[in-house]
Amino acid sequence: MTRLAYFVIAAVALCGVPLCAEEGVLHYMQAHGAASAAMQVEVSRGPDAMTVKSEAGGRSEEAVWVPGRGTTSWRLTDPTSGSDLHAERTGDKIRVTGRLKGREVSRELRVDAAPWYQIFGPGIADLLSPDAARMEFWVVNPDDLATHKMMARQAGMERREVAGVQMDTFKIHFSPAGALAPFWGADFWYRPSDSAWLFSRLPENGGVTTTTIIW
Repeated sequence: MTRLAYFVIAAVALCGVPLCAEEGVLHYMQAHGAASAAMQVEVSRGPDAMTVKSEAGGRSEEAVWVPGRGTTSWRLTDPTSGSDLHAERTGDKIRVTGRLKGREVSRELRVDAAPWYQIFGPGIADLLSPDAARMEFWVVNPDDLATHKMMARQAGMERREVAGVQMDTFKIHFSPAGALAPFWGADFWYRPSDSAWLFSRLPENGGVTTTTIIW
């Protein structure tokens, strides 16, 4: 579960894009435990879809997201690991091609009808639908191309201190879908005014790590 935990924090980081994000570029720092890193997120809108691009530490990702359907295509470029991947979803199949850690790959990943959210970004809107207290969705781990079915559950409003200021927040709980749900979970807190991610807590390596966004 440690590998999955690391991937979830990396993917959900892009929930920093506000729920009703306009086109443009956002810059922020994320402090993860004792480490911190700068991240850039660019959002562009089309007539039927939205494109989200992220860059951090030389690694870049791009995903096309369609409201109500989730991710339809995704590209990852990571010179450090030697990965350069491209994926497209057609029906209940995700086709991945390119290089994984320097090796050529061509795989067909089977999923069910649940949406795929490789970069959450503005797609958090689907996970926060007022008509659904929870939603199941797929992610693909870029380390080994394994698919994981996850669940997002609304966990209510909380009054929390953020950067020394008391504010109202709303909380989302992420966990594996199905029987593994009671054994691992991550909590994320968002700002009600624009759904911007504020901070999170994840169990990692036998402890708990907090990640805070510095806008």
